[in-house]
Amino acid sequence: MSPNLLEAIQAARTAYSQHAWADATELFLIADAESELDVDDLEALVWAAGISARDRVMLDGLERLYGHYAASENHVECARTAFWCGLRNMMMGEVGLGSGWLQRASKHAEQTAPDCVQRGYLLLPQVYMHRGKGDYEAAIDLADKAIAIGENGEDPDLIAMAGSLKGGILFRLGRIDEGYIPIDEAMLLASSQRLSPVVCGVVYCEIVASCCRVLEMVRAREWTAILTDWCRRNPQAKAFNGVCQVHRAEVLQLEGNWSEAFAEAERAGDGLTGTTEHTAMANAAYRRGEILRLRGAFDKSDAEYRRAAEIGIDPQPGLALLRLAQGRRDEAIAGIRRALETAGDMPRKTALLPAGIEMFIACGDLDEAERLCGEMSDIAERFGTEILARVADQGRASLALAHGQFGDAVPALTRARRYWSEFGAPYLVARLRVDIARACAELGDAESAEREFDAAEHIFEELGAAPDLARILEMRAGSKAAGRLTARERQVLSLVADGGTNREIADELDVSPKTVNRHIENIFGKLGVSSRAAAVAKGLQSGLIGARGRG
Repeated sequence: MSPNLLEAIQAARTAYSQHAWADATELFLIADAESELDVDDLEALVWAAGISARDRVMLDGLERLYGHYAASENHVECARTAFWCGLRNMMMGEVGLGSGWLQRASKHAEQTAPDCVQRGYLLLPQVYMHRGKGDYEAAIDLADKAIAIGENGEDPDLIAMAGSLKGGILFRLGRIDEGYIPIDEAMLLASSQRLSPVVCGVVYCEIVASCCRVLEMVRAREWTAILTDWCRRNPQAKAFNGVCQVHRAEVLQLEGNWSEAFAEAERAGDGLTGTTEHTAMANAAYRRGEILRLRGAFDKSDAEYRRAAEIGIDPQPGLALLRLAQGRRDEAIAGIRRALETAGDMPRKTALLPAGIEMFIACGDLDEAERLCGEMSDIAERFGTEILARVADQGRASLALAHGQFGDAVPALTRARRYWSEFGAPYLVARLRVDIARACAELGDAESAEREFDAAEHIFEELGAAPDLARILEMRAGSKAAGRLTARERQVLSLVADGGTNREIADELDVSPKTVNRHIENIFGKLGVSSRAAAVAKGLQSGLIGARGRG
């Protein structure tokens, strides 16, 4: 071996040991071009290339390793290399190639001992397949078998991969507490540095994605921080860094760090360019679309949603919410209705239902909103998590507001606001404050309404949430223009004009006479009058109520 070649190989090995994956890949390739690498160095090239998103280099190396082991009839290593060839091809969308390699791996595994761990690895593609078809119980059964083989063979990589998959599937079924058992074990293996670098990245990403999918955002935030730290220690882990940035952008957006979230989503998109991580690239575009929509940059938001769709994900509910904000209600309803009807599982439906409830209420279809609220409540009860319970609360409260049941809305809105305040999600808190303010105003508590409006307005200003800020300013201006009478007070005044007594008005509105009396006192104070006749006269004069008779 020439001194130059020896120096290149040593430099490649050093880079590999320092987790400089892209550097190691290039250095091994330089050495390999001069003289074919030995098996150990070729193995290192394979994993360095895989971590740095050089998929073709990884697959070429795996095929060479397979050829080497096949020549010596080493069925264990043949099964291992063929498995990774198959799995990576499948993940890249090369289904035919992937299937062929997995079949080859299976034939070699049949020649190994019954407890060989490679038999366990070959169960993982079947887990993915059954998960994709929605056959979750079969997927869990296969994952359990893989975990058992991994435990018997003392193979932490297999245990962690199968465990992370099983936990995520249990999440999809709403069995959250049960799902955390294999997930926590996988995280423990990852954090204790017992996993190979590639598997460690795969496990971290799988777990964080599973948590985000079922809105387990407390754990998602915690584990995104762990994944971020791992990526910082592995700066050349290109594919994993990009996926991590997408998850981090989602958490940052929820925390109100919109500028940082957008920048992170941009970095994710740039970093994933040229890789086969198409879903992550699409999710990065979707995240950018969400932030732009909330800021009122509707044209740019539309472009990002379209980009996400072109790459390969359904840009709902964001696109439907954008259409609603643009006043294109028919398109909004058609989009969210189609997404709800084609949702593949409960987590996907969970992501769509809150937006669906909001849109159907906005469009006046309260019956459909009621049906969706029922679905959301059923899912929240099945999953048993506080976050989903609060999401269901908010949906029910929004519907109560739409029905004029203001007293019923406030407790649920307050519970939801308290939860998101403790989490640290300012935008959601502000939206809830607006609804609480509306309810308080309708109940005659003008002071509390103004306090909630003030707090929400301040948050929207800080976030740059232009559409929400415009809406709240319009609401407050409208209230002043209407003599500061709430909608309920105008309704009471209209019934007074019709000649209704306090008891009759109370019966019609399904409230107590005492409540009606309080509304009338508020009306007198706001209009500066002291009698029912004077209030009616001023209401007719100012246009607060229309002229009509009791028939």
